[in-house]
Amino acid sequence: MLALARFDFIVLDAEHGFFSVESIESMVRACDSVRLPSIVRVPSCPAAETGRSLDAGATGVLFPRAENVESARTAVETAKYSPVGKRGLAGVRANRYGTLPLDEFVVSANASTMVVVQIETAGALNDVDSIAQVEGCDVLYVGPNDLTSALGIPGKYTDSRYRQGLRRVAEVARQAGKAAGIMLARTDQIPSLQDMGYSFFTMSDRGLLLDSARLWRAALPEEHRSGKLRAES
Repeated sequence: MLALARFDFIVLDAEHGFFSVESIESMVRACDSVRLPSIVRVPSCPAAETGRSLDAGATGVLFPRAENVESARTAVETAKYSPVGKRGLAGVRANRYGTLPLDEFVVSANASTMVVVQIETAGALNDVDSIAQVEGCDVLYVGPNDLTSALGIPGKYTDSRYRQGLRRVAEVARQAGKAAGIMLARTDQIPSLQDMGYSFFTMSDRGLLLDSARLWRAALPEEHRSGKLRAES
């Protein structure tokens, strides 16, 4: 459905969502059938689940809660083959079960696998300049809830300390030639964030469902709905 709505990609959230290895592979297959790139948010940075998600055919990996440049560098190594990284090579769905020439596949996978590093801890924000220089890191991605919490202002998205952090991530990404990304709560946040330099936007399935449900519910006034129910009963 998201492909029909012309979304650019989908994130399968294995950090806060409830995806098993089997369901991730099933979702990646569904994405492939409609040419919708799939990114798996693994549970940690780095994560043992990285290789299996990519073996299933995912386009990339989103690493949450990076603590510093060392954790970000190690995370990238788990997503890339030698000589860039240390990902294990096998005959899996991503390389058509070994029927693709493995030397060509390694080069292609290293070039095309997207790596998104989430900036949502105090350590990552302090180390964001170094994280942006990590080879293979493509996107610096802000998690607003955890970042405000790390700054001691949970949920205070207008606080100057959070806004300063947002601007810093965007500027560092621009200088390093990387994309800046962020999780959105509302579509009206997009223009100001684009002006700041953000171009990689995500939202939750819960947010999409709630927004749609509220619009539909608001289309029928409360008193009309209650009267109709009483009449039918």
